[in-house]
Amino acid sequence: MPQQVEHATVIMLDAITEHDVGRKLRVAGRMLTYDPESALVLLHDASSALLVDATLCLDLEAMHSVCSPPSERSKNPNVDHNWALQRKSHVWVVGYLERAEDELPIPMLPAYLPAPDINPSIFIHALIISPAKDLDIVRLRAALTAMAEVPPTPYPV
Repeated sequence: MPQQVEHATVIMLDAITEHDVGRKLRVAGRMLTYDPESALVLLHDASSALLVDATLCLDLEAMHSVCSPPSERSKNPNVDHNWALQRKSHVWVVGYLERAEDELPIPMLPAYLPAPDINPSIFIHALIISPAKDLDIVRLRAALTAMAEVPPTPYPV
């Protein structure tokens, strides 16, 4: 029997706590910064932000081809690294929440943004980062809130 893939829990950035370390999460937010040297992304939503390690999500050859003419681009239609080139766009991140051995450096934030709440001792080790062009973050938050208010279904014993 094939091995089942572990599901990722959809969660808002402001709901992530130290208790979630080790869990596979799916989060959405606005990508504020990306540091190509450390491959760290700062994901932001509302008053919270989270550091994302994007090293597993980058194919430098494919990223260079994004800037190339269409005839020279990668032949793989599933590879989309445009998220790394577009600041302030919404992205989905799937990965494991991990605890950093040393606190990670917090990147320089844009001047127009009030300082968000960032815990530099936890980060998501991203497996997938994908653009979320049509994401409505307000509706997502409302849907997750409504799901939390629904009591579990009792099953007959």
